[in-house]
Amino acid sequence: MSLWRMAWQYMWNRRLTTILTVLSVALGVSLITGVLTLRDETEKRFVEEGQLYDLVVGAAGSPLQLVLSSVYFMDTPTGNIAYEEYEHVRDHEAVNQAFPIGLGDTYQGYRIVGTTRELFDFFPEHVRDEPLFSLAEGRYFEDDFEAVIGSMVARRTGLGIGDTFVGTHGFMDMPDHLAHVHDDHPYEVVGILDATDSPNDRAIYTTLESVWKVHDHDHEHDHDHGHDHGHGHGHDHNHDHDHNNGHDHDVEVQADPAGDSADLMADEVTSVLVSLHTPAERFSLRQEFNDTLRAMAAIPVMEIWDLYENLLGTIQGVLLAIGYLVVIIAALSILIGLYLSILQRKRDLAIMRALGASAPEIVGSVLIEAFLVTVLGIVSGWIIGNIVTWFIGIQLTWSYGLVIDAWGLPSAEMLTAFAAVAVVGILAGIVPAWQAYQTDVARDLAEL
Repeated sequence: MSLWRMAWQYMWNRRLTTILTVLSVALGVSLITGVLTLRDETEKRFVEEGQLYDLVVGAAGSPLQLVLSSVYFMDTPTGNIAYEEYEHVRDHEAVNQAFPIGLGDTYQGYRIVGTTRELFDFFPEHVRDEPLFSLAEGRYFEDDFEAVIGSMVARRTGLGIGDTFVGTHGFMDMPDHLAHVHDDHPYEVVGILDATDSPNDRAIYTTLESVWKVHDHDHEHDHDHGHDHGHGHGHDHNHDHDHNNGHDHDVEVQADPAGDSADLMADEVTSVLVSLHTPAERFSLRQEFNDTLRAMAAIPVMEIWDLYENLLGTIQGVLLAIGYLVVIIAALSILIGLYLSILQRKRDLAIMRALGASAPEIVGSVLIEAFLVTVLGIVSGWIIGNIVTWFIGIQLTWSYGLVIDAWGLPSAEMLTAFAAVAVVGILAGIVPAWQAYQTDVARDLAEL
């Protein structure tokens, strides 16, 4: 009988202990697998989206908040800027394309994004091999209150071509009796976008003028009823919004009880998505815009890297440390299990020695047991970790439009972690193997 078969038979004879030990190893490995997969996949998705635009220009505040709200639709905006600031950015000689973004309303929690028709023709060739937008059916908007919806919006809301809907003020999916619904301005769905596995799948696009008209109507309605809108916004804009651009009204920033957002008035935009002729000019142009505009410029990919380094990196490091700690505990389980097994089968080992098995063969059989238990734990942990990651990925896709590839090939870092776990498991078998090596054949046979 080979040593491998012998080791497997011993494991099978004490299968309950073996299963529990394998599960203890699998627990740590699954945690390591999940953390590394989620880190790599979310980082890849975020960075891909962050590289689409070289700059984002918006109201002063948190650069990260500006990027998350304008590129990923994951946060409330920092405020609004005058339309003339967008024109200044658009007309700059270093700017290839600039797309205005107007935020303020949602439908069932999905952002209604006011923009221009040119956005749908944007093709960031340095990041993607295909256009950013493509139609699954219908057409792009041409008139106000026509809407083009993302694939996830269509799937989850049931909206189709020709259907109408009304927006809700703010950025929260609130109960009907609490929501401020713009029922005087229904949108008609004229197009549905192909799935892109990006935040664009959960956005509703319309003309910028549509967003202006909805909120201008609200201001006129509130003014007629004597409502006081002189509330301060939750973010410090640190600049004067009175651009004196030939319009009679002053810019008025309001608190939004439904979504903590500033109302978007005519001749304002929430932000500007900027593509440069040369990405290398990001840093110099960011500084120039920050110095010359009454607005703030941010580099999306830098903000995302900072987010990972300063916040998510720390959290992931803690989770990885917990995973390795669980593996060490599992290694102790292997050591204890094998040690007790050696004590229980001293007579078997003595008989093997009497029949001609050498001491190295005895040691080898014990180390093979440790190896098999560890490998089974690693494989089981990888499967469990990917199953858990797959379920988490479903939630991330539904909530943020981020698609996680849970069953991809293990990364180099993950393989290194698995190798480390295997080494720890084998080392845990050294003490029991040494105990088996020191078997006193005459004494143990005399006890038979």
